[in-house]
Amino acid sequence: MSAEAPRASLQIETVGAAVVITVDRPATRNAIDEITARGIASAIARASENEAIRGVVLAGAGPTYLSGGDLNLLAALVDDPRGGDAIVALGAELAAIEQSPLPVIAAVSGDVFGGGCEIVLLCDLVIVEEHAAFAFRHARMGLSPAWGGLTRLVERVGPIEAARLLFTAEKVDAAEALRIGLAGEVVARGAARTRALARIARIAENPRDSVGALKRALTDVREARRGAAIDREREAFAARWGSPDHRAAIRAFATRK
Repeated sequence: MSAEAPRASLQIETVGAAVVITVDRPATRNAIDEITARGIASAIARASENEAIRGVVLAGAGPTYLSGGDLNLLAALVDDPRGGDAIVALGAELAAIEQSPLPVIAAVSGDVFGGGCEIVLLCDLVIVEEHAAFAFRHARMGLSPAWGGLTRLVERVGPIEAARLLFTAEKVDAAEALRIGLAGEVVARGAARTRALARIARIAENPRDSVGALKRALTDVREARRGAAIDREREAFAARWGSPDHRAAIRAFATRK
């Protein structure tokens, strides 16, 4: 009997003027590894080159929308002093979401954890289903954000709310996410993808180059205001890599497997 083909980590389809990228890794609760991060970046690059495409929807299959860095990968790298560099490299791939000339909409259909929250912060618009929740669980892993999420969280919700979310690692429901600015819109269960596609159809009524220029300007302004913030954030992550708290969290994960 032949071996079963490995399951694709992404499902990519074109719907009208949109490309829908769906992370589909149920065994890891849609965690991100090298292949998945590279695949997202590649799919966005291809969409950007297609003049008929006017936006990208980032979706997740199953009950969890995204759960951030793959803990199997983190466990394999915990004893490597440069292991943190590999995790930061995933963020460099995922930055394609923010850097793309196309609007990218997060269609959040389930709970979001850790680095998954950082990926949502890379998106231009965030549509959340009413049952979904967010949890920045970096502290529980003995780490700080590695993908620019700390900087972008402060931009999105302000320093006080950012401190609450990061220090407590508590879950924030969809209504609370909307109130503090983490989400832009809350919709009924099962409606995020449809709403995101409708948003892109509305965006497509405007000239593609004009929308692209606006996105570039918004990104340039944010980057100018950030200065060296993301570099400082990565330094903080590197300092926590392999720390006693980090190692304890990895051991706890290995015990649960």
